[in-house]
Amino acid sequence: MRGSRTFNVVLLLALLAFPGARAAHAGDQAQPAPTVRFGVMVEQPASPDRILRMFNGLVSLLRARLAPAGIRVADIVIAADVEDLSQRLRDGEVDFVIETVFSSQLLRERSRCLEPSLALVRDERREYRSIFFTRRDSQIRRLEDLRGRILVLEALRSTSAFALPVATLERLGIDVVAAAGGGGDRDVRYVLAGGEINQAVWVVHGRGDAGAFNEGDWDALPTRIRDQLRVFHRSLPILRGLLSFRVGYDSALREQVEEQLLALHRDPSGGDALAGARITRFERLSETDRTQIRDWEGVLRSVASVP
Repeated sequence: MRGSRTFNVVLLLALLAFPGARAAHAGDQAQPAPTVRFGVMVEQPASPDRILRMFNGLVSLLRARLAPAGIRVADIVIAADVEDLSQRLRDGEVDFVIETVFSSQLLRERSRCLEPSLALVRDERREYRSIFFTRRDSQIRRLEDLRGRILVLEALRSTSAFALPVATLERLGIDVVAAAGGGGDRDVRYVLAGGEINQAVWVVHGRGDAGAFNEGDWDALPTRIRDQLRVFHRSLPILRGLLSFRVGYDSALREQVEEQLLALHRDPSGGDALAGARITRFERLSETDRTQIRDWEGVLRSVASVP
């Protein structure tokens, strides 16, 4: 008993003599696991539940595969809009996002802390184009013929059915304005139909002179509708989507996250998780991809200010 008391006294004296070592030991135990946070935008009238259903499988699988490396994957961070998500990126509440090129550009401009990392492949397509269409009996043959006419687009956040068509016209020096705001005889006035099938139907029934969306949407149109329309222009290609990381996120952690994402399509469980998010696979960006992104940046920036 006396020996035990003597040992305890010696241990107490040692701890008092080296308080720094005691603090360091306590600090090691309290060290939090490195974390990665995925953020999404859920603008009205979109449903948060639908977005969560899309990405929950992907996030859950990423969590399971990064856990052995000691990396924690947090719950999905839901932002109300571009401004909200930009602020969360600046505050370090979000580490990566998956968005179209146009939405990624908006987030990059407003957050000042986002950089492209991986390309998305959807439906085995890495790139796509916007196609401009009109009724079969229309006199519209080229983009310049749209001056003074109404172009039916989908939604302001759409790359293929808003940003890309508008950017294509702006490159030709053709101004694009909201139909509700008036516009002159040399301008193209746009209206928003809220969905690709609506765009086609509106053009068929004369609610607009032409429409524009991606080539996959054209292929998906019911034959009875597509047979009443014709394509008169195809845009330059653009990547289908980007996965981008917050600038300043730990490079070693980022590399581990990227490696897991790049490998997901190689096994059935990873393929299922990707399919739930409507993604075929992730691929690294090539120099050609990065050049294309830079080429589109200036034009897409001007689209953001279109009234």
